[in-house]
Amino acid sequence: MGISILAISFIILLILGMPVAFALGIASMLSVMITEVVPVNYLTQTMFGAVDSYSLLAVPLFVLSGVIMEYGGLSKRLIDAAKTFVGHITGGLPAVTLVGTTVFAMLSGSGPATVAAIGGIMIPAMIREGYGRGFSAATLATAGGVGIVIPPSIPLIIYGITTNTSIGDLFLAGLIPGLVIVLSLYVVGRYICSKKGYGGHTERANWGQRGEALWKAKWTLLMPVVVLGGIYGGIFTPTEASGIAVAYSLVLSLLYREAKTSEIPLMLKTTLLISGMILVIIATASTYARILTLERIPTLIANFLGALPVPFWVILAVILLLLLFIGMFMETLAGIILLAPILVPVVTLMGMDPVHFGIVMIMASMIGFATPPVGDNLNVASAISGLSIERVSVAALPFVAVLIAILFLVAYVPQISLLLPNLLS
Repeated sequence: MGISILAISFIILLILGMPVAFALGIASMLSVMITEVVPVNYLTQTMFGAVDSYSLLAVPLFVLSGVIMEYGGLSKRLIDAAKTFVGHITGGLPAVTLVGTTVFAMLSGSGPATVAAIGGIMIPAMIREGYGRGFSAATLATAGGVGIVIPPSIPLIIYGITTNTSIGDLFLAGLIPGLVIVLSLYVVGRYICSKKGYGGHTERANWGQRGEALWKAKWTLLMPVVVLGGIYGGIFTPTEASGIAVAYSLVLSLLYREAKTSEIPLMLKTTLLISGMILVIIATASTYARILTLERIPTLIANFLGALPVPFWVILAVILLLLLFIGMFMETLAGIILLAPILVPVVTLMGMDPVHFGIVMIMASMIGFATPPVGDNLNVASAISGLSIERVSVAALPFVAVLIAILFLVAYVPQISLLLPNLLS
């Protein structure tokens, strides 16, 4: 009965338009009050316990780092440097977008921050250069999601905390899949550009101009080396790295003198809004997941799937389709906190490494960014380009199809994600 109340009330609240974080909390409260499976104050203890974690300090700090870089001119220098190398080729500006999102993701750890920082610059630039408005928005909507696969990724941190998996190993495991995603998106974008005659109109930069752009961006480009190198070199933890990222981005912003003093309250407000939303989702989703655990739902599902007379690759395919479907409707962090405790015991029971599954789960969430009806990246790209979400969604279909193919490839070839963790273990 408790599970029925939990599930039905949650679905009804979502249909009524209730934000996911509050729907999770209210559904949990109703279930506990009606069934009395635990005291009501147990929920408050669970919520406080979920956010009372040293590792979670990395979330607001990485968000703040991304916001500082957006306002401090760091993203513009990345774009200018990338443009001098690939801006003149067919599909050049989409390539610049991919390079910019990849590097910025390595600095901020946040998908939304990556989309906001790079999309605000690149979508108008692509439209001015004659790229289709829908294509420009679709490129950003899909490329921006790489920010949650390439380290340091906030969703990977949440997955690591939720499943007690090494965050350092998860960061390493996300590097190669992230680069495969970027290269694949570039190939698709270049093919579309060649078919429709987009790009190739920008004048080729000479090596002097390239050197000048690299010199201007040198400290920005060094930041991933400092942050990620410190983590993998054992100099500091991922949480400490987030503090280093804030300090580094702040020093660069002061050095470049592009951030205005009057913008500091706006930077802090943006950081608080994003971080607060993330922490509320973590708190309420943890209560929902805890009730599922008390009702032994993860164990029952694991036993049921393990007893099915089908090979594991069939079960894995079903899990992947489930993740893609849920990613269309549920916010990434809520999906991780709810589903990871249920699915990780299932896949580990059948021999799948939890680090490998973590990357697969995050990649499925990344695709959810670019698929309606929720599609956070679609909303941002739609707002910047002035197109409806429907038109951006249609334009993004070729990119999404390739991302789904890569998801299945990474899921069935574990060496792609586990190569670096195994080499450095």
